[in-house]
Amino acid sequence: MTKNMEIKEHLLADPCANEDHDPHLYGNKLEDSPAYAAIRKANLLVGEYRREDLADLDLLKPNTSKKTNLWRRILYYLRYPICGCFCYDMFNKEFLVPAAHVLKLRDEEGGYFLAGPGMHYINSMYVYSQGRAVPIEGHVQHGDCAILFVDQGYIGFAMDRGQPVLLPPGLHQWKSDTLQFVRHIDLQDHIIKIGPYTLLTVDEGYAAVTQNNGRQVILPGGEVHLLDHKNWKFEKFMTMKIQTDNLERIQATSADNIIMNVTSTVNWRIVDVECAATLAAETMAISGRQEDTSADISKLRDDVLKQAIASLSSFIASVNYSDSFHLAAAAQASASNAEGIPAAAAASSGAQHANSRDNPMFDVFRMKSAVEHANVVTMKYGIEIMSINIISANPCDANLTRALASGAVAAAEALQAETTARGKAKALRINAEAEAQAKKIQAHADANALEIKAKAEAESARMKAEADMDAAKMLSSSDVAVDLAKINASAGALATNSKLFFAKEPEYMKNLFSVQ
Repeated sequence: MTKNMEIKEHLLADPCANEDHDPHLYGNKLEDSPAYAAIRKANLLVGEYRREDLADLDLLKPNTSKKTNLWRRILYYLRYPICGCFCYDMFNKEFLVPAAHVLKLRDEEGGYFLAGPGMHYINSMYVYSQGRAVPIEGHVQHGDCAILFVDQGYIGFAMDRGQPVLLPPGLHQWKSDTLQFVRHIDLQDHIIKIGPYTLLTVDEGYAAVTQNNGRQVILPGGEVHLLDHKNWKFEKFMTMKIQTDNLERIQATSADNIIMNVTSTVNWRIVDVECAATLAAETMAISGRQEDTSADISKLRDDVLKQAIASLSSFIASVNYSDSFHLAAAAQASASNAEGIPAAAAASSGAQHANSRDNPMFDVFRMKSAVEHANVVTMKYGIEIMSINIISANPCDANLTRALASGAVAAAEALQAETTARGKAKALRINAEAEAQAKKIQAHADANALEIKAKAEAESARMKAEADMDAAKMLSSSDVAVDLAKINASAGALATNSKLFFAKEPEYMKNLFSVQ
């Protein structure tokens, strides 16, 4: 076997036939990233062409050096002195490939092969290179030879005889007449077409509507889903977030036949995605082509807004708009005279007349009836209307507005005067009640003082009488003391009196002041 044949066999060898390239022998787990979970779960990643590093690539290895080539050239010139210098480069090929590069070569039979980094020598006049050495990066294609780098977060998409081949991150090499690389696919997009497959990333708060052979399939949010055949088609994303839309400026007639321009908003959300997609959303184009299908929920949104407008018009038709002016006037007068009304009275009045003071056009409780009216219809196709809010409601006729406003001003002035008089009367009544209460309290205090004084005097007399009684008992026990007491009493009686008493006998004087 000649050297050229050995090189040829080396070049034409199938790299996948080498057991050293068995993908199960490699520890590369770049596709273990969560970004590849859905594809990995479906067993669509092909790792048989993957190489661990550049050293594992099946390339033509360097087989010489510059020194060896120089001696070979000198010997060739010496052997063929006449034509050697002209024929050497024709029959002998020398190639220098830089590091991390490959050189594209062709042989005499039109075969393709790649020469790795280093110095190469080939003894054949039919082997030639195609261009300069190219760096080993991205995708290198040379006939049926291919080298591919796939970055993290991407997959390599190739086709082999009509079948998709998905290559995981890493370095890949193959030699095949049928396997053709198509493109790198970035996995960060929400909708990724991969041949017959479709990779969907559905965020939380959304759902994906798909059709699997005509059967509707709703895919939940917060996950990545793989549609694994051509007729499993993605239709649209449907949001389950709260939506706020402006209702178009409408003209509605109130219960008192006043035509008004009404501006409002509506809050709504999808509560049953499957029901909404089945009964309300457009999922099929009349033309029958997938690309003509609407990808948004505009038809569903229009249905919701139309129903909200209908329910709002029904609500306005039950309201007397002219009453709102009188109620507004009453509220204005009440606010302007708040200081003339006692707090307790104002609180009780507000509690009793809260309903009568609300503007019927902006009555939250009455507006709930409009929301309920709308939900009777929208809930049938999976939509909940949360609220309908009137921003402004003005009569179309400006003259009517001025007339109603004048009446409201007159009503406000009358109510203001009435409220002021009522406040003054209330203040006078409170003052009279306060004075009566003060007098009552003073009289009660005086009575208590007299009672306490009388009780004190009685107690003092009782205590004095008891003391005199005790003294008398003590005197009665001694005759001398009794006599002395009598003398003392007689002296006291005569001290301030000019009258003198004389007795014929001493015994008479002794009993002069005795108590009979």
